[in-house]
Amino acid sequence: MNFDFTFSPSEDEISEIYHGLVEFNGPHFPDLDEKGMACFIRDESGEILGGLTGKLLFTTFHVNFFWLSESIRGLGHGRKLIQHVESEVKKFGAINIYLDTYTFQAPQFYEKLGFKEVGRYTDYPRSGVDKIFYQKRLVHNEQSSDSDTEL
Repeated sequence: MNFDFTFSPSEDEISEIYHGLVEFNGPHFPDLDEKGMACFIRDESGEILGGLTGKLLFTTFHVNFFWLSESIRGLGHGRKLIQHVESEVKKFGAINIYLDTYTFQAPQFYEKLGFKEVGRYTDYPRSGVDKIFYQKRLVHNEQSSDSDTEL
């Protein structure tokens, strides 16, 4: 048996590991159906000025990438994009959105939109920077108190 540590593994090698993991997880997720989704902001010529990509896995939408060009930041487009995505993924049964960000990116932005911090890696990927994990519940439990639903 050989241990082959490599830099820049091929897409086929990565895919083999991923599919092995999916097969291993199969008994716990027999009805696995990941759906890739995206929402883009385009200008009049069709050029992408920003957007969000992710995957719907059961009842959770996981944001993989979210970016806005400098020219449209701070104008409310990010908030509108998140709200649009929330509305769309609910149609597919999503009840949670999960994402992560770095401390130098936009944690306050997500918190203003109702995301709650659920975890943090400190000094990741380098000293002085944290990676923050967020979750937002899209549907409230019917047993929530009136004060919870007024937020």
